[in-house]
Amino acid sequence: MTTDPDLSPILFQTAWQGRTTMVVDEGEYRSLYFDNQMTQSRMLLAHPLWLVLPYTRHMLGCLLFNPHPRHIFMIGLGGGSLAKFFLHYFPECRIDVVDSNPEMASIARQFFSLPIENRLTLHCADGEAFVAAMAGRPPLYDLILVDAFDHEGMARSVYASPFFMNIHPLLSEHGVLALNLNRAETSNYSHILAGITACFPDSVFRLPVPYPSRNEIIFCCREDKIGPHLATVRQQAAAWVDHQPEVDFDDFMRRMVPLKQTVWNQWMDRLQRYRGGGTGG
Repeated sequence: MTTDPDLSPILFQTAWQGRTTMVVDEGEYRSLYFDNQMTQSRMLLAHPLWLVLPYTRHMLGCLLFNPHPRHIFMIGLGGGSLAKFFLHYFPECRIDVVDSNPEMASIARQFFSLPIENRLTLHCADGEAFVAAMAGRPPLYDLILVDAFDHEGMARSVYASPFFMNIHPLLSEHGVLALNLNRAETSNYSHILAGITACFPDSVFRLPVPYPSRNEIIFCCREDKIGPHLATVRQQAAAWVDHQPEVDFDDFMRRMVPLKQTVWNQWMDRLQRYRGGGTGG
């Protein structure tokens, strides 16, 4: 989430739950805004697949833990940047997306080039309620990506302890949960980290998005096998380079740190082994 006061020309504007959602063209970019200032999505018109907002590129750090996802679950659609990316570059994957805004799917398709694709299923529902309803009969997901922001910031019902308890059983054996957080929401941010710590094992990592962004990506993993996958995702990024610049997995790994201090020394030892182009990763 970023801010930008320049909101003209407006291509589309609608009200939902008493708040404004608008689509705006700004030179070479198209942006989705909440209440005139919260940037939810941004697309480079000449290259619709590019992940323009830095936090979306950082979300790809989940591939360091599971580089070949087949089944992906997303909470929060926005303009569909990540859904488009995975549909294009991972042709074997199936994607389920939940968004509470009933107009978001049509906005993403009409203005942000989200394709109509039989591998993509869109659901209009509250993310927390949707996850709770899957209890006892869950599909298993290799990646679960949570980017649930409303007009007030991080969606309180999603970024809460009951949600984390319900989402854990939905992860496959090698599954990864990636959450986009906003550190500027200090109290809520601290509460979320406490909920994550209570619901997940030690394999939890944080990846801050560089300044001036206040976003931070949290990765919660069923298993911790980050090193062996680094070579694979380097190759993937090399294949994307003409269409997707600035996805630097080596940089992600250097800046990623464990959430729990009890695994700090182990993590530092691992970074020393894999830093600088080490063989297994």
